[in-house]
Amino acid sequence: MTIVLACALLLLTAAVVVLFAMMGELASRTAAAPAAASTALSPLEEYRLGAVVDEWPEPLAALGAGSRSVVLVLSTICASCAKVAGQLSEGALTGVTGSIGVAVSCAEQADGDDFVLRHGLADLPHLVDVRGAWVAGSFSVAQSPTALVFDNGVLSEGYLFTSVDELLREVGLNGGARAVV
Repeated sequence: MTIVLACALLLLTAAVVVLFAMMGELASRTAAAPAAASTALSPLEEYRLGAVVDEWPEPLAALGAGSRSVVLVLSTICASCAKVAGQLSEGALTGVTGSIGVAVSCAEQADGDDFVLRHGLADLPHLVDVRGAWVAGSFSVAQSPTALVFDNGVLSEGYLFTSVDELLREVGLNGGARAVV
């Protein structure tokens, strides 16, 4: 009986350790929710500024050739990403004067396809980026929701964001002038 209890305790301890490790991984891959509306947009700290992609994935290829474009990096396991996707499907891109695409990071292709359909993103240029391979490999980005801004195919800016409107004002794709901070 003592051996059974000891094994059960050992398994419970291992389960708790694994749970905390998974929570830590999730926290490191997703942006923290902003405390106030004024922090709905912040500069991305870790990314490959100046990166140029040799070959863009077919669904996003036009973004690499445009003078100013944005790739929104969303994840299927991120609550903030689901909110951003909701903003996109509710018309947040109305009046946008630039090219925008979406890269959906996910564990499996089916998860990404489901996210795109569920959130009405199928009409946008989008890439289902299994395990974030393209975004992480090309730009060293492992957080979401993230906006990667390109000028003539060169990664020039990166942001963590939760408000599509604020992001568009900041990068100058809202039909008006670029925001001055």
